[in-house]
Amino acid sequence: MTKFFLLRIFYELIWFLGFRPSLNKNHTRGWYGEWLASHYLQKKNYKFIAKNWRSSLDARREIDLIYMDRECLVFVEVRARSAKALNHGYSSITKAKKKTLLRACNDFLRLHRNRYSVYRFDVIEIDLKGSGETLLHHQNVSLFP
Repeated sequence: MTKFFLLRIFYELIWFLGFRPSLNKNHTRGWYGEWLASHYLQKKNYKFIAKNWRSSLDARREIDLIYMDRECLVFVEVRARSAKALNHGYSSITKAKKKTLLRACNDFLRLHRNRYSVYRFDVIEIDLKGSGETLLHHQNVSLFP
């Protein structure tokens, strides 16, 4: 197990217990955003498939969360932004990032050939403020640049 894997498990336990440590580091902020998004989707009765799925063809092709919404496979990109961020999470997804995400989704679908006929791509943006978080769920976002 890597150091980051163990650290992430430790943070998730702390968050589960209701504590919110400093989110100054980008990876910690990202983990926290994914943790919040995952709990949000589970409350909406989405069924968990995978977290941080990476393509075997290119490790840079990663999908933050994959869930099922009834009969629809949902690929989810989580964008957690600090209060100091200049732009919102949704608008922070560049053309290059969209292209990478589209390739990752295609890799996943190729690997699971004929298993999922209906799928979509969602973005969950989380604005982290000192007093709390604001979560926005954008459904069926186009990945075409």
